[in-house]
Amino acid sequence: MFSGRFDHAIDNKGRVSIPSRFREALQKAEHNTLFITNFKVNGENCLQLFPYDKWMGMLGKIQQKPSLDPKMQLFQTFYIGGAHEIEVDKQGRILIPPKLREYAHLDKDVTFSAMTDHFQLWDKDTLKRVLGEAEKNFADPAFMQSLGI
Repeated sequence: MFSGRFDHAIDNKGRVSIPSRFREALQKAEHNTLFITNFKVNGENCLQLFPYDKWMGMLGKIQQKPSLDPKMQLFQTFYIGGAHEIEVDKQGRILIPPKLREYAHLDKDVTFSAMTDHFQLWDKDTLKRVLGEAEKNFADPAFMQSLGI
């Protein structure tokens, strides 16, 4: 559903325009609501954004897990507890909740990055660091083989 990486800027009210390519995919599927939550990749903070149906699918999978498992409780406290439902306005913008902006260190320059059925929102410089680390891994044939690619 989603592909690509796009740089944008957050305004002083905490709003950011969703990339047009992502907006088109959301409009095709008639999604005007997203779920946004905190996430970590390679030890770095970012945000994940899901269309409504993908978020509900994930919640369904989580509900099938043992709710008394301490690891699942920790995951839900962090991931589900940090989630917010947000609307896409008529200009294709979303308002990033202040706590999530603070968590992901989103100040001005941000990058949207596709993850097939959802996307991430990063501080531009943080993502640049993560991509640099990822590139080093891709030079290792054993890494690619471990992915089954």
